[in-house]
Amino acid sequence: MGNSQVNQEAGSRLRIRTGLPLMASVDGHRFPVPFYLTADMFGGVPVEVAGGEICGLVGKPVADPHRHAVPEIYFLVSPNPGAARIAVTVDGESTELSSPALCYVPAGAEHCFLTVEAEPGSYCFGILLGSGT
Repeated sequence: MGNSQVNQEAGSRLRIRTGLPLMASVDGHRFPVPFYLTADMFGGVPVEVAGGEICGLVGKPVADPHRHAVPEIYFLVSPNPGAARIAVTVDGESTELSSPALCYVPAGAEHCFLTVEAEPGSYCFGILLGSGT
């Protein structure tokens, strides 16, 4: 997944990653996905975080319905409450989320979302629990 840099001073337990996001292909997604945290960072962590700003994505699908081997949580935020909305479909059941909001997608569930509204500074992140996008 791309080139990120690890910054660590000798003798320090503090580790910092720069050069983010790391772009990676993910099954079902139409374009490479920006990752801000991957399972191989920091000696291995059981979570991955992908996504980004969505204000330029209103009405533009970024992925076809797809599945992951691990659960995913959509995390929707915006500068002002209610200023971002996404239509989420999980295993054929659809709903609309308004920021701030979280949506749990079980492992193996077919899912996708579409941005309905988003002011600048609105973000949707997928938090993948476990390793295996």
